[in-house]
Amino acid sequence: MRSVLFACGTEYHLLMTLILSTTAYAGRPKTLLLYDTPRTRPYLERARALGVWDEVILIESAAPAEAYEALFAEHLGRADVLHTFTWGFPHFNTLMARGHAVGVPVILTDEGLLTYSPRRRFADWVARKHDGAFLARDFAFEAVSEIWLLEPALLLEPPGCPVRKIDLGAFVAACRTEAGLAERFRRLFNLSPAMALKAEAVLFRQYFPLLEVLPPEVDAWLDGAVCAAFRPVRLAIKNHPAWVNPRLSEVGNNFAGADRPWEALLLLGQITPEAAGSPPRAYISLASSAMLKTALLGMEGTYFFLHRLMARYADWQDTTVDDLIERLRLIFPQMRFSAPADWDELRADLADLGRREGWALDLDALPTAADEPVLWRGIGLTYWREHCEQARRLQALEQEVRHLRLQVEQKEAVLREVIRLMNLTADILRKEVGE
Repeated sequence: MRSVLFACGTEYHLLMTLILSTTAYAGRPKTLLLYDTPRTRPYLERARALGVWDEVILIESAAPAEAYEALFAEHLGRADVLHTFTWGFPHFNTLMARGHAVGVPVILTDEGLLTYSPRRRFADWVARKHDGAFLARDFAFEAVSEIWLLEPALLLEPPGCPVRKIDLGAFVAACRTEAGLAERFRRLFNLSPAMALKAEAVLFRQYFPLLEVLPPEVDAWLDGAVCAAFRPVRLAIKNHPAWVNPRLSEVGNNFAGADRPWEALLLLGQITPEAAGSPPRAYISLASSAMLKTALLGMEGTYFFLHRLMARYADWQDTTVDDLIERLRLIFPQMRFSAPADWDELRADLADLGRREGWALDLDALPTAADEPVLWRGIGLTYWREHCEQARRLQALEQEVRHLRLQVEQKEAVLREVIRLMNLTADILRKEVGE
């Protein structure tokens, strides 16, 4: 029997891989390729010990993709399907291209927001990221044979290939009836019933300053205003695993299990009754994929997408989020979705939330038009862009200096060797003359 190959670059990819490996591909040979990052490294030995995958191979991100050509060829030679998730990992883009070349079907698998509008997201990513075109050079939509999603009805563009629904319910049901599977799930993500979530609201932080579309001071200001408004209730703050803004005033990851994948915590509550906790009633983020996946996991409540508010201060306009919200409203009429364009709209929507939930939110903590720092709208963003460009130039200069220093060191080593040989020759000649 031919094997299934998974290319994982984040903890969420690993969660999707576990779900598919134990449901759709139960009983099949499976190989997990795990991209080496600080986020994935803690899972390596646990994944190897789990017994779900026949092989778990660490792909060193610092090594050139060419170093893995033989490994990729070997595993593609005995695989009949390759699951990949995104274009952000160059080695896996090479794997995708090689798989397509030898006829192995490539399945683009649910990764969050980007998978529901992949072509638009890909074009924006390549255009916005200064090395995006280089990193994604081997990625091609023509290589995608199928797209597997948690909710195909949310797909915002013609897929160009068959689309299949990932049966999340089958995994939850299997975990409830098979104690061994539930235990493997908990062991892989280091989960325990003590991590039951107890919060009225959840804030998902993001890393837009790292993407150079939002000044870090503005990111901290937006975050601080939201935290202040929700201070009268229990607000769980989930930091993004990729980056945390050092200017933030509120401490994040302020609940048990906060450093675990959010989706795994939600599934834990569905699989283990004593870990169900008290489901939050409100979810807030600029534009986190966690918002989408929380809704897809059936968590009812009010969802506040603040991307339009953020766009007032950012070099970022993403209409795909608005399109997704409209679809979500159709699919989940029992849930509420808010996308305020300014502080007044957010204040009104939070006032409505407070009335429905009986919360005394601190709406006075939200800025008004008069409080809004004009510098951050326009001038500040211009300076931020210039700062990012200067940082890139400085990085390029530092790389050039390192390269020149290496050349000098190599030439000095050659010169020292020439001098050594000349001295050795002189010694020999002196001895010969003396004789």
